[in-house]
Amino acid sequence: MNFFIRRLFLSSPMPERNQNLGHLLLIIVVLTWGANYGIIKSAFQDFSPVLFGAIRFTLCGLFVLAITYKWEKGVSIQKKDFWKVAWVGLLGIGVYQVLWLVGLNLTSASNSALILSTTPLWGALYVHLVEKESVRKKQYLFMMISLFGVMLVVLKPTVRLHFSPDTLAGDLLSLIAAFCAAIFLSVWSKPLLKIYSPLRLMGYCMMIGSLVLWLAVPFLATPVALNQVGAASWWALGYAIFLPGIIGHVSYYGGIEKLGVTRSMVYLYLIPLWAILFNYLWMGEKVFPQQILGGLFILLGVHGALRRS
Repeated sequence: MNFFIRRLFLSSPMPERNQNLGHLLLIIVVLTWGANYGIIKSAFQDFSPVLFGAIRFTLCGLFVLAITYKWEKGVSIQKKDFWKVAWVGLLGIGVYQVLWLVGLNLTSASNSALILSTTPLWGALYVHLVEKESVRKKQYLFMMISLFGVMLVVLKPTVRLHFSPDTLAGDLLSLIAAFCAAIFLSVWSKPLLKIYSPLRLMGYCMMIGSLVLWLAVPFLATPVALNQVGAASWWALGYAIFLPGIIGHVSYYGGIEKLGVTRSMVYLYLIPLWAILFNYLWMGEKVFPQQILGGLFILLGVHGALRRS
């Protein structure tokens, strides 16, 4: 297992194998992040979301840096890169998490999920217009097809969108969170991944991002008596740390390193699809025909956006 993980995150295979490895890493991201919502939701009965996030990313960062030190014999970064790394961690993880959590509290879960599903489009537009990287018109078209599929998945018959003055603040915060995820966590990390391994970069970003969350705890979290936290919540925290936290986030940076920003972010459209399948298998939630149709649109869009021609 140790050898396998080292091969995933530290090796430098030939170009074709590099591409295949990138796709594998992003499939891991989809599987871990898609299952994340259903599993950790129960922990919010005992933990406030911001406190949960602060604990989670602090421990994630410590574990990742410890693994990095063991495998790479060091964890240092160059002084000239410190603030570049700091901004990715502060904005891409810390500010993003706070904006998402506060935004979710001020709007509906459906509004939040749909707005955050625009993240790949913002990332593609940014690299196209600002970074001057080529993004084909067909890729935009297929991303819109996937986004339509996400709408069908999220807006099942029992759910309705509700955009109104009452939800405006939460909707705007969710939109800014989508920008943070697209630009700071994804695009700004790409040049740093040419210098540092996904493990080293993500370890620093998690530790720096956790500082923002801890600063938000006194304002957004309620006190928690740790001796009253149930076993299920501790289990959910452990899952959130090791699978979507460590494996998922580091795999995401590994995918960006090997496939680039646009193609990596296209995989994010698969997360809602896997989430409903996981919740159906794990918690017995009902799947509607509309969601199955949405899943087909998502698969069509992702397949088309990933094609080179």
